[in-house]
Amino acid sequence: MQNEKKIIEFLNRPGATSGSELGAELGVSRMAIQKRIQALVEHGLPVSAVRGVGYVLEDDVNLLEVDVITQNLGSAVRPLVGEIEVQQSIESTNSHLLSKPIELGKATVCLAETQSKGRGRRGNDWQSAPYRNIMLSVSWGFDHWPATITGLGLAVGLVVAEYLNLQYSAGVTIKWPNDLLVGNDKLGGILVDVAGESSGSCNVVIGLGLNVHQSNWSAESGYDWQDLAGLGVSVNRNTLAADLISVISAMLSQFSKDGFSVLTERWNALSSYADKKIRIIGPESDIVGVMRGVDETGALLIEVNGSIERIDDSSRSVRLVDL
Repeated sequence: MQNEKKIIEFLNRPGATSGSELGAELGVSRMAIQKRIQALVEHGLPVSAVRGVGYVLEDDVNLLEVDVITQNLGSAVRPLVGEIEVQQSIESTNSHLLSKPIELGKATVCLAETQSKGRGRRGNDWQSAPYRNIMLSVSWGFDHWPATITGLGLAVGLVVAEYLNLQYSAGVTIKWPNDLLVGNDKLGGILVDVAGESSGSCNVVIGLGLNVHQSNWSAESGYDWQDLAGLGVSVNRNTLAADLISVISAMLSQFSKDGFSVLTERWNALSSYADKKIRIIGPESDIVGVMRGVDETGALLIEVNGSIERIDDSSRSVRLVDL
């Protein structure tokens, strides 16, 4: 990994870098450099080879680094954060943390430069350009199951949206139950997994995918993407990752004591579809009505023919109804 880091640092310099230069710097042959760059390209690093000139990194890339992330954690949350690891390539950061032992009252963190089996809600794939975005999972050990897993997912979306709006004036709203939107475009998504005995302690793993510099894959995904770069936000991913870990860990510590109810009003203030006509899809039939926020457990409230119905199944999808 150290050699890959040095290669990217060289490629990050203005202009092209020759294989001979890289080989001399690292003390290896030009052929060895070619193989290492090819491996990075296969993992998604946007490198072009210009014949007779050298290698060119198509866009500025800063690698995620554990030491830099740790140094940038908020001082108040450092005692709450345990192990942080960065994987160059992994199947799923959530799945990786689910296999780890439960550590009560402590955050364990895994980030990845690229995922081969990244997951979204309802078994969908999570698509993210390698080396460009945030693929982050945080596990937290609870001594008993939270009263509301739906509310926990909503709480994560809330603190992430509030942070992005405060720090970058990003204009982020929250779509129940797990999407971060700017306008009608998707900036990020959240996936919550739980492992443990229902009558005892449990390990909750929160996955966050956030578009920092994302290729436009809207046609393949069925909805429109947005990224921070498209909003005019230039950010170092290590600083961003540290801040996200900080706000999520602080929220988890508070959530273990107070639950979601103390966050209800703040969530409703950032609701994407507040007082708008929505459709809640399946499994057997759809419900159409007006979004009236969420209750103290995180259940969605929808007004149908003058009556309020409560939807707590977070596997259901919500769509805006065109008027």
